Amino acid sequence: MKLKDYRVTRSILSLTTPFHTALRTVTAVEEIRVVLSTDVGLLGVGSAAPTAAITGETAPSIVAALEEYILPALSDQELTDIAGTQMILARSIVGNFSAKAAVDIALHDLYAKHHNESLLSYLGGISRPLWTDATVSLGEITPMVEQARGLVEQGFHHLKVKVGGHDGHDVERVIAVRQAVPETVQMWLDPNQAWTVRESIAAAEVLTDFDIDFIEQPVVSRDIQGLREVTRQSPIPIAADESVFGTEQLLRILDLQAADIVNIKLMKCGGLSTARIMADLVRSAGFKLMVGSMMEGMASVTAAAMFATTYRADYVDLDAAYFLSDPQATGGIQYTGGSIALPTGLGLGVDWPQAPQEE
Repeated sequence: MKLKDYRVTRSILSLTTPFHTALRTVTAVEEIRVVLSTDVGLLGVGSAAPTAAITGETAPSIVAALEEYILPALSDQELTDIAGTQMILARSIVGNFSAKAAVDIALHDLYAKHHNESLLSYLGGISRPLWTDATVSLGEITPMVEQARGLVEQGFHHLKVKVGGHDGHDVERVIAVRQAVPETVQMWLDPNQAWTVRESIAAAEVLTDFDIDFIEQPVVSRDIQGLREVTRQSPIPIAADESVFGTEQLLRILDLQAADIVNIKLMKCGGLSTARIMADLVRSAGFKLMVGSMMEGMASVTAAAMFATTYRADYVDLDAAYFLSDPQATGGIQYTGGSIALPTGLGLGVDWPQAPQEE
């Protein structure tokens, strides 16, 4: 099975509500879509989303990496030589993990289809209940409380509350949301690197009585020693997100015990191949596993959901596709409140209107 042709397109996907964090504000997702066409008539689909504030990648840079480096490197490659193909993908260009993730997802779609099974089955997973959180965007207290109540009414039992307002009111935000929703609702906090070490520890000490499951990436990503200090002193578990892209950074976090939880995202690590290695490392080290995503389209979030199911993630942060007003796709995961149903067809189970039909 060899790569015969490929297509790279860009789609703008509007959100039902603006997404605000300490790092950025998003009103629409730009999805970079990759379709791989093979000489045996199979198509593989994958996608990426630019998150310049986190990965450093923009839509033009992802397209350029795909069209000028990554996809040409795979021409004439025997795709069933999975180890060889993955090595070529990794070496095609330095960094550019989101661009690589789009191709890696498309390759896994092909691998699963080639074996006549779903991607979940190909990964070694079996269908089981999967529950995601929903994100409460950073803002003034009243709108945050209203959004939290609305999400609970829609059936979500886990809320990730975005903080990091740089205004001294983050603890008030959290307490207000906590008191506005039922005690059975689990709450996670995400300052998106906005707090100092001292602020993180102080906030955790105040909030320890408010039933917070964990605090995600409280300090700047490069400050691993600071993250370690917060983890040591915080009465609330700490998750590493932006501090961990690939295996090298993960091993440092694990070695220093700089977090209690690790959030793996396909756009940060380059796709499912690396994510699977990382998940095994997280599990073997006795840390808890979280699987998340950026604000992304249906294909990559579906791939992440199958990965999360396979590796029995302790925490699942895959609400991105829930907030799309129109994913401009068929198939993929389906939300019923916080419950995620996986597609049951071959491969990834996602298609796009503009994708060519299989021959």
